[in-house]
Amino acid sequence: MCHVGDIDTLHRTSDSAPRRAVIEHSWRRSMLSGVRPGDRTPTQVEDIAAADPLLDAARPVLDDAAARLADTDVSLLLVDHECRMVTRVAFGTTVERRLDAIGASPGVPFGEDVVGTTALGTPAETRGGIVVNSSEHYLEQFKSISCFGQPIIHPATRRLAGIICMSEIADRINPLAIPVVNGIVADIADRLLDRSRAHQRCVLDAFQRAAPRRDLAVAAIGDDLQLTNALAAELLSPTDIGALRIVATDPALRATVLPLTLVSGAEVEIAVEPVPGACGAALFRFRPVSEPPATRSAPPTAPSRTSVAITGEPGTGRSTHAAALAAEADPSAVFVDVADEIISGRRPDIPGYVGRARSMNTALVIDGVDLLDAQSVALLGRVAVSSSRESPLIIVGGPRDQASPGVAALVARCATRVDLPPLRHRASELAAIASSALTDIDPELSLSGLATDALLCDDWPGNLTELNSVLREAAAACRARAARVVEPIDLPPAYRTTSRAAHLSGREQAERTAIVEALDRARGNKVHAAKDLGISRTTLYSRMRALDI
Repeated sequence: MCHVGDIDTLHRTSDSAPRRAVIEHSWRRSMLSGVRPGDRTPTQVEDIAAADPLLDAARPVLDDAAARLADTDVSLLLVDHECRMVTRVAFGTTVERRLDAIGASPGVPFGEDVVGTTALGTPAETRGGIVVNSSEHYLEQFKSISCFGQPIIHPATRRLAGIICMSEIADRINPLAIPVVNGIVADIADRLLDRSRAHQRCVLDAFQRAAPRRDLAVAAIGDDLQLTNALAAELLSPTDIGALRIVATDPALRATVLPLTLVSGAEVEIAVEPVPGACGAALFRFRPVSEPPATRSAPPTAPSRTSVAITGEPGTGRSTHAAALAAEADPSAVFVDVADEIISGRRPDIPGYVGRARSMNTALVIDGVDLLDAQSVALLGRVAVSSSRESPLIIVGGPRDQASPGVAALVARCATRVDLPPLRHRASELAAIASSALTDIDPELSLSGLATDALLCDDWPGNLTELNSVLREAAAACRARAARVVEPIDLPPAYRTTSRAAHLSGREQAERTAIVEALDRARGNKVHAAKDLGISRTTLYSRMRALDI
């Protein structure tokens, strides 16, 4: 583990110690990331296919620059928003050989946390142009090069799109590099804006072709753009829009028809089509359906037969479903919670419970048949086929595909079987389920689109039980802010990942977690969180934007 004091020691012992504050802060971040001055550029190449739009916008600008900078013995380097090398243009054999020596190849990461202070990674931290002269580089292998780097900020989204860096073999960068690079960045930004407008035109054209039908609800969603006709605007809540945005941003999206339960409780089918020419955009057409999708569990109704098996993962509402069935049959039904019996040190008396239910002519509910011994399970198998309509048997157990042979046989003997799907298989209903659950907790609260987005990104291994627990905590945090709309900040830290954050690399996910935890320890105070992390407030703000915190 490194300490802040280590950087001071390094300053005192190195002739090339940085003097400017921006460089000193960068060295500190580099050291805290575990980078050492003797490290080398990584040789592992990362996938940069996602940078194709940036490269398409930059290529004509770089070609024009190449004509103007021929034989100058400088180079232009382009990295994406994750500081991965996208392309390079060298204008002399000397500088080209030097770039080869330091491993400047497409796909190689040049983030500050990987190679320390450079004009490729440091601008991503500072969100501004920076000169890094030879001795100011953190790694020894870069100290023969001087550079100027300028971030490319997308004019439409205001997000970091990439960084352009001019490099030369010299003790100090030529001051003329700054206006040249700034001009290149401005030209690339203009082309990105043109592409963004073209993207929006594609989404708008697709929407206009579909929207004239007044009997059909239509929506189109793209990056920072959402369009709805009158029917869709009346039908969809912000929470529903958040669920649709998850679908639109799926890189594997194909034309398909999906079931969806809206926050209002309405059941619809949505015909989804990716918008050609607009990455991450989709067109949605909505059609109401008269019956719920087959993946949904049926609402509790009185058992019409003599025995019912309710199966599913813990937290899927098995016990609640069984209680509702029993209450419809007879409010005085006999309930047996096998887990409670065992915890209390009692062996469940299955014959006694069966006899009691039959003497009372009421339903018998056995919750937790998976925990019973083989003899008790076999006895219930006999009861399942001999129960009467007046005294039905209702059993509750785990997923059928995980049941023991004895329990599987018991379930198979029941006249009616209800298999409750886990929450991760009910993605189309999750927004409506979460909204309804929040209303039960506090009728005055509602979920924002971003909060819904975050909930949709979780796998919910604890199912409804876990979801209700998370929403109760979020409701308390929301009320503490004196607000009425639950935002991602109200959710527990582990549940704040949005669809955009879900696609971060493993390194970025770890960085995001560290920042979220620091903010929690500091109770949201960014000054204290930055101090805890050993970084400047500027760096903290930029990383929060980049990591969707």
